[in-house]
Amino acid sequence: MSDFFKGVRKHIDKLDATHLREQFERVTDALERSETLIHALKEGLVRLDKHGIVVQSNPAARQILGMPPEDILPTLSLPLGKSSKREISLTYPDPRRLELQTIPFDDETIVYVRDITAERARTEEELRAGATRAVCDLAAGVAHEIGNPLNALALNIQMLERDPSDRESLAICKSQIKRLDGIIRDFLAALRPSRPNLAPGSLADPLRDCLATLRAQFEERRIHVTLDVPSSLPSVALDRAQMVQVFFNILKNALEAMRDGGAIAMSISSDDDTVSVKIADSGEGMPPERLAHLFEPYRTSKANGTGLGLMITKRIVGDHGGTIDVESEVGHGTVFTIRLPRLERRIRELK
Repeated sequence: MSDFFKGVRKHIDKLDATHLREQFERVTDALERSETLIHALKEGLVRLDKHGIVVQSNPAARQILGMPPEDILPTLSLPLGKSSKREISLTYPDPRRLELQTIPFDDETIVYVRDITAERARTEEELRAGATRAVCDLAAGVAHEIGNPLNALALNIQMLERDPSDRESLAICKSQIKRLDGIIRDFLAALRPSRPNLAPGSLADPLRDCLATLRAQFEERRIHVTLDVPSSLPSVALDRAQMVQVFFNILKNALEAMRDGGAIAMSISSDDDTVSVKIADSGEGMPPERLAHLFEPYRTSKANGTGLGLMITKRIVGDHGGTIDVESEVGHGTVFTIRLPRLERRIRELK
């Protein structure tokens, strides 16, 4: 459509009234077809201008949100001009779980709204069937992932048989064994998830534990790390070891996105319902198509990755009753936000 307008603008001085009318009718037909398509979508679609003002929305958006998009979207602080993905809960007109995805488009932001209530409320039979398929997918993925390190091991063991003093081949064997161990550990963690052993605590504790573990790697990569924790922080129900794993997976991703220096800014905040941890890196960022599949197994851009780390991370946060959101922009880094319910809020909900 933009190429068409450029062509018309370029030759507009040469067009008479008849040709201008023909071009206008073509544009009108194209816009009407686009409008019909947008209105026919079962998922919500909303266009925001650079100030976050709704300029267009389809009927499905209002139906899924339960109110005009103009009334609810400004309250969600959606990132403008960035790719992001998050889940929200609505209680009006009935309890529902929605997925919101933002996609930058020229000077605007497209918000894609999907009702995922049914996905979150599957029957036990469906869950078992899904688990069986997931195991098959994971097993197939593991079989594929372990092929390369096994081939490397076989080759270097043959070289060691010829020359037992070959230190380079020995080092490669050790690194490939370590890689195999990591693949199997991730597979078992995804296959046999353990329920969290919840106890009252502060989200700052597992975050500090993780930072202490990774401090040497931050220094080696010349990554400047900041942590902002308020003097008073509400308690949450957490499994400290599992939350360390959550932060470790996110921060390892940030490390790998900044191979030659950078910055990671972390902050913890709270509101009436939740305690939030925000982790922002200055890495390479992600395009929308990668962000859309971020938490799926074996969807990774790393040469030696399995894609299971973030899938496990999302599951752990969900088992804690929380949510994890991510927003990213190519060339401008990535921001993860983890929210867990405040302890008193969780107790009220359980009652």
